[in-house]
Amino acid sequence: MGQLSPGTHTFKAPNGITFKYTVQGTTTAKLDKTLLIQCPGWGIGPQYLQSGFTPLETEYKLIFFHPRGSAGSSRPADPATMTSFDMAADLELFRQYLSIDRYPVLLGHSHGGTIVLAYAATFPRRVVKLILLDHRLLGHDDSAASRRYREEREREGDVRFAEAYRTLATDYPTNDEELGAFMTRISPLYFFDPATHVLRYLEAVGDQGYSFWCLDQMRLCDRTAAIGTRMVNGLKNVTADTLIIFGGQDCQCTTENAEQTRNLGVDRATVVILDECGHFPWLEKPDETFILIKDFLDR
Repeated sequence: MGQLSPGTHTFKAPNGITFKYTVQGTTTAKLDKTLLIQCPGWGIGPQYLQSGFTPLETEYKLIFFHPRGSAGSSRPADPATMTSFDMAADLELFRQYLSIDRYPVLLGHSHGGTIVLAYAATFPRRVVKLILLDHRLLGHDDSAASRRYREEREREGDVRFAEAYRTLATDYPTNDEELGAFMTRISPLYFFDPATHVLRYLEAVGDQGYSFWCLDQMRLCDRTAAIGTRMVNGLKNVTADTLIIFGGQDCQCTTENAEQTRNLGVDRATVVILDECGHFPWLEKPDETFILIKDFLDR
């Protein structure tokens, strides 16, 4: 299958968008050892995932799919089509391009998890296994839980996060350059132990840059009540064997997202909450995270 040889490839979809995707890992891996890893759609690109999931490369083939508007994939003609469900529909076009009946495994982190969850709800017969890492459940408002994290840190006098919270409240970006600086300054919020892990995270992100256009359009599109209702109502359609991993101290996508995903429809999902861990479990709890993933893939 030439489309899945190592390297970065181009896929011209019938919807007019040209997508980039990158293949890494074991070139001889069979289809059932192939994971599609969906990059978030808000403009961060794939680099942090490519470096983060190298422990899987010795046994599995990894496909990193760059969503519309991000990391070399072209923008849609209509900015209103930047919803998670539009990005899920792109995955269906990619499946058809690969000429496979079903995706063996879809994995998504954060908003990437939102996209693959939307796919599993919309095209339930087209995916076998689903892995969600600290994903956002559209239609569920966990802002009160996020505020509780902040208030607790302030009560305890924890200064490690003070500057990041000030940035979050006062310095919202307006362009690509500002977004990059903004994400760097707020990065401590994503970790239980920022002193140990922020630098490693920033090194993983590298100098690939960010797309403010993607962030702005995606937020506008995904925050409508209709999209939230569609996501929640679709959860009952998910038939894929599902593993959900969350950091217990993730204050950006709180554990409520995991609990509500299961409670509102994906009731057979295995949910694992890792203590002393934030938004990036493979950085703060790598051993536990990869054992969970590999055991799930091999069962």
